[in-house]
Amino acid sequence: MNKLLALGLSLPMVACVVGPGSDTPEPGGGSGGSNTGSGGTGTSSANHISSNTTWSGAMDVTAETTVDQGVTLTIAAGTTVKFGPAGALVVNGTVDVQGTKDSVVNLVPATTGMHFGSTAVEAGGVLTMNYAVQTGGGFRVDGGKLTVTNTRMSQAEGDFLVVGDGTVDVSYSAIGLEPGAGADTTHCDMHFGGSGASIKVTHSNISTSSYGLMLYGGNNVDLTFNNWFNNPIQIDTTAGVSADISNGWFDKGAPSPSGGATLTYNSPAANRLPVNMAGPQ
Repeated sequence: MNKLLALGLSLPMVACVVGPGSDTPEPGGGSGGSNTGSGGTGTSSANHISSNTTWSGAMDVTAETTVDQGVTLTIAAGTTVKFGPAGALVVNGTVDVQGTKDSVVNLVPATTGMHFGSTAVEAGGVLTMNYAVQTGGGFRVDGGKLTVTNTRMSQAEGDFLVVGDGTVDVSYSAIGLEPGAGADTTHCDMHFGGSGASIKVTHSNISTSSYGLMLYGGNNVDLTFNNWFNNPIQIDTTAGVSADISNGWFDKGAPSPSGGATLTYNSPAANRLPVNMAGPQ
């Protein structure tokens, strides 16, 4: 199976900073971050990104930063974004994380072992992430659209992927760690509530948290072709929810739904499924 991807990248001496006192970030030295709009230099005021912007190299996010409606924030391949304790992204526009297999994007806490706020994908917001490593803070989807591929996620302060409403599509990724990779601070890899969400999490590893999934909302959730392991509770359910866990592999056997919930489990996998995901192996 794939080995964990190293999180550290070699950073320039100077990085772009987004936060108080840095309403208009300036490019850092060397390959530092940039804030460029289609017609010139973009601006961000009061911790808002208000014109099309590209981050590259090294970025420091020290406060909650909102991507406004109609605006695209592109995070280029190879970028490292470090979040301070108060750092977070609110996505009302579009965030496009453009990692590649050989040049992933790292989204990590400014201090190793610490945490930062969840990335909130609000109604009308769109976040697309490919070939990334995100540790220290998770996602909250409140009506927006989240698409994640080839990405490794772990070490949230609470629950990692929290969905109330919106559209979620996660594939060929991992929420949690591999066996022997240490402790994961995440309480619940995924926590689904509400009733209007369209959720698909497939061909992925769900591991090393107290709960793999709290399925407390959602109908016809697609959870096929996943590996579930090292979670004391794989899937916890409540009445009225339904999900398809077919073709999945569970290290301790398939979970039993509580009264009123429906879990469809066809073609169970006898062995752990191969999951091709991010980065140099």
